[in-house]
Amino acid sequence: MKPRSAEGAAQAQAVWEALRPEDRAWLLGLAAQAGPGGAALVGGAVRDALLSVTPLDLDVVIPDADVEALAAGTGLPFVFHPAFGNATVTLPDGRAADLVRARREVYPVPGGNPLPQPASLTDDLRRRDFSLNALALRVFPDGRAELLDVTGGLEDLRARVLRPLHTDSLREDASRLVRAARLAARLNLSAAPELLSQVPAALDMAGHTPRLWAELKLLLHEPRPGRAAARLRDWGPPRCYRTRRCWTPWTPAGTRGRPCP
Repeated sequence: MKPRSAEGAAQAQAVWEALRPEDRAWLLGLAAQAGPGGAALVGGAVRDALLSVTPLDLDVVIPDADVEALAAGTGLPFVFHPAFGNATVTLPDGRAADLVRARREVYPVPGGNPLPQPASLTDDLRRRDFSLNALALRVFPDGRAELLDVTGGLEDLRARVLRPLHTDSLREDASRLVRAARLAARLNLSAAPELLSQVPAALDMAGHTPRLWAELKLLLHEPRPGRAAARLRDWGPPRCYRTRRCWTPWTPAGTRGRPCP
């Protein structure tokens, strides 16, 4: 892999070397098939690689090529999902990799499913939940690569801060609050003020967000689910009563709460 420029070359190389050899070969093949726009590894895989963790979940954005045709061209089993224009490819070792055309998303109703619209790779990164998940390693057909950071994710990663990208992010999708708790607990991240200010809106929309339950199930499968649940408890706005005990929306029913700060 040859970095596209000197700027960001070290980070790009770190991401590339953290990948499994078979995943590097697969990405190079995808980029070659995709044409001039190449393919971009995005999200958690890039974040984890920069933290020296071998990425296992591969999410790849295709800026220009037809996703269904590209998935078919890999010769691997895949399922195409027309509603969102993405394909789930089954890798030789049984893992699932997601291919998606670059898009932006519009939420007609908070808590509902977003409507995808064609867009650039930069737009695709800016639509994401947190800055740490908006990092990308773009691989070109000739093997050149560059690390993309259009939202300040690298700075937040160095500071170990979890920051949403939009002022209505958690209201549009309250499941992001649970995802934030999972990430904060697993990676030892602190919540940015922008995240904490959106917690009340997320709680208001929780009952209207079906995806919330899927995120809660994922929380239970975290290496330390109790730590993630504690983040949710601590982030919830406390309700204080004359007993000088505090409850949050995550405090178990029938308990005495905890002393008010």
